[in-house]
Amino acid sequence: MNTTPIGKPLPRVDGRLKVTGAATYAAEFQRPRLAYGVLIQSAIANGRVVKIDITAAKSAPGVVGILTRENAPGFKPYPEDLTKKGAPGENRMPLQDDEIHYAGQHLGVVVAETFEQATYAASLVRVMYQAQPPIVDLPDQRAASTATTPEKFIGREDLQVKRGDVDGALAGAAHKIDATYSTPIENHNPIETYSSTAEWEATDRLLVHECTRGIKQLQRLLAACFGLPAENIRIICPFIGGAFGSKGFQWSQTLLAAAAARLVQRPVKLTFSRPQMFDSAGQRARTEQHFTVGTDNNGKLVGLRHATTTHSSPVSEYTEPCGNMSRMLYSSPNVDVTHRLVKLNLTSPCPMRAPGECPGVFALECAMDEIAPESGIDPVEFRLRNYADRDEHQNKPWSMKNLRECYERGAKKFAWSKRNPKPASMRGPDGSQIGFGMATVIYPAAQQKAGATASLNKDGTVIVRSATHEIGAGTYTAMSQLAADTLGVPVEKVRFELGDSAFPVAPNNGGSWLTASVGPAVIGVCGDLKKKVLDQFGHWPNEQELASLSEPIQTEFTSEPNKNEREKFSFFSYGAVFVEVHVDVFGQVRVKRATGVYDAGRMINPKLARSQIMGGLLFAISTALFEATIPDEATGRVVNANLAEYHVAVHADTPPEFDIDFIDKPDPHMPDLGARGIGEIGITGAPAAVANAIFHATGKRVRDLPITPDKLI
Repeated sequence: MNTTPIGKPLPRVDGRLKVTGAATYAAEFQRPRLAYGVLIQSAIANGRVVKIDITAAKSAPGVVGILTRENAPGFKPYPEDLTKKGAPGENRMPLQDDEIHYAGQHLGVVVAETFEQATYAASLVRVMYQAQPPIVDLPDQRAASTATTPEKFIGREDLQVKRGDVDGALAGAAHKIDATYSTPIENHNPIETYSSTAEWEATDRLLVHECTRGIKQLQRLLAACFGLPAENIRIICPFIGGAFGSKGFQWSQTLLAAAAARLVQRPVKLTFSRPQMFDSAGQRARTEQHFTVGTDNNGKLVGLRHATTTHSSPVSEYTEPCGNMSRMLYSSPNVDVTHRLVKLNLTSPCPMRAPGECPGVFALECAMDEIAPESGIDPVEFRLRNYADRDEHQNKPWSMKNLRECYERGAKKFAWSKRNPKPASMRGPDGSQIGFGMATVIYPAAQQKAGATASLNKDGTVIVRSATHEIGAGTYTAMSQLAADTLGVPVEKVRFELGDSAFPVAPNNGGSWLTASVGPAVIGVCGDLKKKVLDQFGHWPNEQELASLSEPIQTEFTSEPNKNEREKFSFFSYGAVFVEVHVDVFGQVRVKRATGVYDAGRMINPKLARSQIMGGLLFAISTALFEATIPDEATGRVVNANLAEYHVAVHADTPPEFDIDFIDKPDPHMPDLGARGIGEIGITGAPAAVANAIFHATGKRVRDLPITPDKLI
């Protein structure tokens, strides 16, 4: 009888806490003598501060202190590895000069007895500026003068890649397309906004309750900036109310909260308003992507050029890596991938769910959809003809690849064969135009170093700890399942604890690598604990034997990626997504059903996995049809910095039918687990599937996201 909890759709172990409101998020922690901070922000996007007049604010009711450049501490620099060329986050320390680089830039903090008092006092602060016209648009000639060609994405991935003779191949191609695709600025907008509560427990000891998916990174950052040992900084974050790429980098609000707390000698809570999510802590950059693709008479790719132009801020060099999947998703002997970066007076960009892959695969998969009919080939068949049996960029075999099965199973489940290939040929009973679209799905399967501790207690429970994060994906549950499986005990006997920088090291929660990274550490530490227990008792102890323990039995373990495996193989997850759209006479698009089949290795918990993919598909629908952050060209300020005018998919936009399936075959080269991450793969490719379905429905090819009704009428 198989009693393992692995592969079972167990409910979330933290579910009851969340639905009853007992789960405590960052802004909900209360401290004695707590004061409230509100940011002072720049109203201009380019120039410098001449003076900050706080006279009226100081005398406002309840104000206990105001932090500006005049009384700010001299922060020491961020750790160098966090600000290396192309790293996300900002390389400028806050409140150290008078330069203004974008609207909303933090100029100080007003601290008062209540949030309302702090908000009112902040409104009384008067800032005098020496303003310059901002640069906020990619085509602006002033932006062109700042253009660079970055070499690496976060110091790792090559951004300028060329193999073969692309010009010659395209010149001799039997079929060719030349098209430009664009994606807008987007903002993360999780339900939980940023929040920091900073408390100096002693002059050299800082406690921070923070919504962060980088506990250990934030600990290092604060230690470096305040010149303290890392062990003197403690970060607490048991739950995160969504992030999607936010809450992971060195934005200034945590430093400012800590500096304000030191100034007023009280704990200070600083929580973002919704508009501040648009101007204070990252966004996905706008992209323009030019594709030239050619095929031979058999529909085989002979050349592919993918040229991306995107932007960063004057205080960041982060680059949206749109072309990375174009290097190797399809087999082609001639490939040219380039990235061009310009500096705009906009908030520093950062990763947002599937950074690079989301906008880049949108453009790539639309280009594939355009070249397929030029070659006279069905879109699924076209992708099969150009299937890459190895990673042609790295010249390595795949660790495991079942993409063909994803295409075949997905097409069958979706009934792709019922698609009339002629655009604008299918109609619904209500007269709406019906379209079928599909796209390939791909996302890297990365892995990081992680550690864990485990202890067996007198009451028979096992506590496992790691400084990782619960971002909403189900970390508490998945790690409890892995621990219980390794120990051979019921899941109810395991308590997995996270969200504390005092626990063993774990990576930032990003890159869909959490389970693949922390999972092996949990398996390793529980394996060691089981061995230690068996060595002591000869078997798993009963209640009487447990009661005799004078202290818990404890172990510690650290796991690292297998370098040999990583050097030999190329690690990715894959999938195929199919959607049906209905477009009415007013250009309104409804996604009626979505089918996705995914090859992500072994499933730890299919219920959690399906939830992740469903969320990713909804995110993709939102990306394709609704989301766009709009800066005012004259001022650089965001004109739709709210959830009324920044449209996201809601219940009414959710397809009534989701069909999500997994190949569920363990990857033999992913140590211990056989599992690859699935947090971001749900969004990848799906915006293109929606766009391709809209073209099939209407015959109109819209290459600029979002695809709003005005572009279809």
